Amino acid sequence: MKTTYVFLPVVLILLMLGSCTPKINFVASSKVPAATGYAKIKKDKNGNYVVNVEVLNLAPPERLTPPQQAYIVWAELGQNNVKKLGLLKPSSTMISKALKASLSAPAASEPVRVFITAERDTEVQYPVGDEILVTARR
Repeated sequence: MKTTYVFLPVVLILLMLGSCTPKINFVASSKVPAATGYAKIKKDKNGNYVVNVEVLNLAPPERLTPPQQAYIVWAELGQNNVKKLGLLKPSSTMISKALKASLSAPAASEPVRVFITAERDTEVQYPVGDEILVTARR
């Protein structure tokens, strides 16, 4: 009976550690030097990948030089195949003045890297603006 009490917590800890998705930090940028963040990439039960992005201290795009309209998150899927994941909209809360933005988006294959660009137009289908934050290649 005592071995069950010892064994059960060990199994639970191993399961929790195995389910953790590693963070891939974004490299600091000279365009928005205060911005920090990370991406998490995990495989879902259907075999697709889910990319979760969290960014702090991301200045509103209209404050950049030159001013831009939006931040867009992209996933490089290999062999120059880039997929638009969505828009990042930095905002603050009553509790914190820090500008925060997050995004969760699916990808059919595992991204090689994730990056964020500042774009003049939200409807772009390929990145044309400056890279603001980028992860290292996986």
